[in-house]
Amino acid sequence: MTHIIQFSGGKDSTALVLWAKEQGWPFTAVFCDTGHEYADTYDFIDYIDATLLGGNLVRLASEGMLALVTRKGRVPSTHARFCTQELKIKPFLDWLVTLRDDRTIYQGIRADESVSRSRMQQEVWSDDFDCWIKRPLFDWTAEQVFDLHRKHGIVPNVMYSKGASRVGCAPCIMVNHGELRRLSRTMPEVWDHIAALEAAAGRSFFKPGYIPERFCTGFDPRSGVKFPTMQDVRFYVTQPDQPDFWSDEPTRCLSVYNLCE
Repeated sequence: MTHIIQFSGGKDSTALVLWAKEQGWPFTAVFCDTGHEYADTYDFIDYIDATLLGGNLVRLASEGMLALVTRKGRVPSTHARFCTQELKIKPFLDWLVTLRDDRTIYQGIRADESVSRSRMQQEVWSDDFDCWIKRPLFDWTAEQVFDLHRKHGIVPNVMYSKGASRVGCAPCIMVNHGELRRLSRTMPEVWDHIAALEAAAGRSFFKPGYIPERFCTGFDPRSGVKFPTMQDVRFYVTQPDQPDFWSDEPTRCLSVYNLCE
């Protein structure tokens, strides 16, 4: 039996690696590289590989986000998340078929991350992966995840202290206004990442309605719909007089998990 840990460099998958080490059985950790991660995340992945995995992390690479966006002619969106399928699932499946042993896959998914995840099962058979998928952290809270980091002396990915609520992709297409505002302060290069994707796609990273229409200068003549350009969104989220409606923005710490305290 091969135990496979899906590792991304985020808090939950790191806790999953720590949990697996506590079980005492051998396992293989696998990282699917989108080619579009934060530099700090790559550094953290190297750190975990060296300190916890003995340099044995399996790193799978696909065509990469920029090449994918160029090929598709669009940036992924909440309604068309082809990035996960193309950059995460496909290379993982291609690697799985090279294995001969029976296997179990472990994912660091937690129910309280989102409504959709709360509807998942803690254990489920996957026809695609031809094995059981187990989610041992399913009922854990974020605090329990960071407690396990502290127990083992692991400093969490520094991106959380810089204001990121999630660390997959730079930034994730699911990024919200509050996170963009925080990252603008700590990592202004986030806008360079967005600009690179827009250049590859030939269209905006942001969907219509991401910010109020009166702030949008983009216009699609085919649909007659206004949309926000990167410059529109940057102006909108960085204005100092914005009303306090981004409730996930703490007052004493840029981390949404209060890691600075």
